[in-house]
Amino acid sequence: MMKARRVLGTAAAALALAIATPAYASANTDTDTATVDAAGTASLRTWHFMATDDGDPGGQISFRADGDVVVVADVESDGWAAEGGVYQFINGDTVGSLVYTLRDGGNDGVAAVKRAGDGGKYNLVEGRTYWFKICLDKAGTTPKYCDWAAWTNRN
Repeated sequence: MMKARRVLGTAAAALALAIATPAYASANTDTDTATVDAAGTASLRTWHFMATDDGDPGGQISFRADGDVVVVADVESDGWAAEGGVYQFINGDTVGSLVYTLRDGGNDGVAAVKRAGDGGKYNLVEGRTYWFKICLDKAGTTPKYCDWAAWTNRN
């Protein structure tokens, strides 16, 4: 009976992970897992998610503090690219300097991904809050349909 419960708990955790984790992020990060303890309790890694502000959002950014994973995805074949940025957090109204940008220029199913393991500026400071931005960009134009959120790098 304990083995059956553990198997069911594992299946439930896997299903919850599939629902809670964006499909493109799961396909592009090799460390997405759900863990189940001896009691069958699932623990999932939390993703923050935001889309561009256009009527049919064509760009998405996701952040997972565990591993400092940032994913930017262009989800429409419309000639626009998704461009995301990570910025220093000054306060709830003020954005600081740019830490780095990511760009996904084609709806090809392969998102732009950076993580702490890439080193340097991609290894975000633990416990610090950052501003995240997602926009749509077309060559020769100013980025449009931008959205902002402040997320904390808390493991």
